[in-house]
Amino acid sequence: MINYTLKQLYSFEAVVRLKSFTKASKELYITQPAVYMQIQQLIQNIGAELLSTKGKKVSPTHIGKKFYQTCLTVIAKLEQSKADIEQTLNPDSGHLEISVATTTNSFVSRVLAQFKQQYPDMTFHLEVTNRKLLLEKLSNHSSDLVVMGEPPADMSLITQPFMENPLIAIAHPDHPLLKNKKNSIKALSKETLITREQGSGTRITIERILGMKFNSEIEINSNEAIIEAVQAGLGIGFVSKHTVKLELENDIIKQLNIDKFPVMRHWHTVHSNKTELSPIAQRFKAFIIESGQKVFS
Repeated sequence: MINYTLKQLYSFEAVVRLKSFTKASKELYITQPAVYMQIQQLIQNIGAELLSTKGKKVSPTHIGKKFYQTCLTVIAKLEQSKADIEQTLNPDSGHLEISVATTTNSFVSRVLAQFKQQYPDMTFHLEVTNRKLLLEKLSNHSSDLVVMGEPPADMSLITQPFMENPLIAIAHPDHPLLKNKKNSIKALSKETLITREQGSGTRITIERILGMKFNSEIEINSNEAIIEAVQAGLGIGFVSKHTVKLELENDIIKQLNIDKFPVMRHWHTVHSNKTELSPIAQRFKAFIIESGQKVFS
């Protein structure tokens, strides 16, 4: 009979997810030797190696991968049970784990501020990251709610669009293309184009809808850095209009008038269809869907 404790499950899940004993110990607020001891006891109880270590990199074995899925299921049910009890005792409290795309950070923060005013006893952790890590969050169910542009089509998710997200081209105020009333995609393709890293929602959208392939080696993994690069005259960038409202109003950058632009997309709330949202997460999802457009109009 295989026996294991909750401490062992939490330790193993953290080590596999973070690929490190050190990072797991910091997240769990226990020492690294304590994490290592929990894993060793778990291995002895199961009777099989669960981890493979090469240098500082830790990865699960074949059996470890199977057991990791068990850990995710058990931990998710435990956390859900804990949240349900807390919500029953105090329905206006609870904790939210929210992960958002870098391009959504400014308006999600504003929505959270308003939501917090209505529910002052609730707590939240907001992680701002790139698309790749958002997909990992959705895959391992480590976030209650994800806010992103284009949801992946190959995952079992519940998605809800809640506001328009116009994608525009921006340039330095002295850029020669600004003199034209309208610019063609062909003219744009001759310019130095600055974009997000491969795999980002912005890049995927432009390459698919406009049939454009980026003609430079300039890849930047944050909107703020793209805006700064455009301000410096490095090239033409592509960003959500919501993220450059102040810069446009103050003529720090200019919006280019180009065929097929702006490209209209939507922001979405996204979560796994296998996980039931806690009451506070349900309230926040409804809040951002109902008031998001009004807040940022």
